[in-house]
Amino acid sequence: MKSILQMFKWALGALFSLAPKGCSLNVGIPGDMITLYVKDMYKAALEAYKEEETKFNQIFKVESVTEGGGDKEDQLLGLGSLKRHTVIGEQVDFKSPVQGWAFYTKYQMYSDGLILAKETVEDVVKRGALGNIMKGLSGTWGRSIRIEKETLGAAVFNDGGDLAGNFVFNGTHPGQTDPSGDLLYDSEPLFNLSGNTRTTKGGGTYYNALSASLTLTPADFESLYNLHTATNNRDERDRIVRNPADTLLVRCGAEAFKADRIINSGVGMPNSQLNDKNPYYKIVSVIDWDYLTDGTVDVNPAYYVGKRQHPDFVWRERQAPEIRFFRDEEDLSYKASVNVRFAPFIKNFRIWSRAGGTSA
Repeated sequence: MKSILQMFKWALGALFSLAPKGCSLNVGIPGDMITLYVKDMYKAALEAYKEEETKFNQIFKVESVTEGGGDKEDQLLGLGSLKRHTVIGEQVDFKSPVQGWAFYTKYQMYSDGLILAKETVEDVVKRGALGNIMKGLSGTWGRSIRIEKETLGAAVFNDGGDLAGNFVFNGTHPGQTDPSGDLLYDSEPLFNLSGNTRTTKGGGTYYNALSASLTLTPADFESLYNLHTATNNRDERDRIVRNPADTLLVRCGAEAFKADRIINSGVGMPNSQLNDKNPYYKIVSVIDWDYLTDGTVDVNPAYYVGKRQHPDFVWRERQAPEIRFFRDEEDLSYKASVNVRFAPFIKNFRIWSRAGGTSA
């Protein structure tokens, strides 16, 4: 073993002796420089991510998780209604808990990468310039992460009425198969019309979407608000429970102006010659979201009434952005990559109700 080590040292020394006097062999970017680049890249990505306000985290309740490719939760419906005693000494009825729906989610992974040839880095790109390139690249990644989160969150609404479903609702992940596939936990779309009712565990039938022909008017807003708060105020056993709404969610632009006139006009009925009190005044707050696309823009864009950041309408942050910068020993190139994991997790169709949009 000693002789082998001595031979290795001799060979290494001979290799370095071949280099011209006053020169050294180019062994690539030092490890401390790579560490510094990665640190700057994280900072640049975070700053770019925060450049603009995001809306998904205002709609969903954001939670952080640290393990698994997804999650499954089993709903327990409890023991039902209490028994009223009619005689003295009447016995208590003991019951076993009843299982409700099984909820699934899969943590989606997003990534991107850059490759720089060895010659580009070591011959063309100066060290300082390389750092600037990496920081600039990370800024675009920060913006892209924001866009992907907004797009995936909005897909819950944009594709929520699709009878074929959407991957965003499919919670199949290693070890668990979501039996509802691309639909919600009860094998129905998130938003269903009166002609396609869903059935609760108690046997009741419900819908949470109104006609695609509805537009954002005071009367149609009232119909949607009433459906949400006074019709779907039931639990899975069909008992009356409060189903509050605090938000009117609309597209940016014309729909946001309509919503503002309905909700924030303090004097008189909106769009009316009457001086009656506006019953919708600040009954909810308005959120306009660039990423909403359901429905035809000029005819029947969808709008939604619901409860923001509800514990049954969750956004799971599985993994914060991970940025890597390393050398590939196969082709001696330099590579930078980013990856992040997240997903929505929906456990109750009643949290949001829709009007307009698609007719599914």
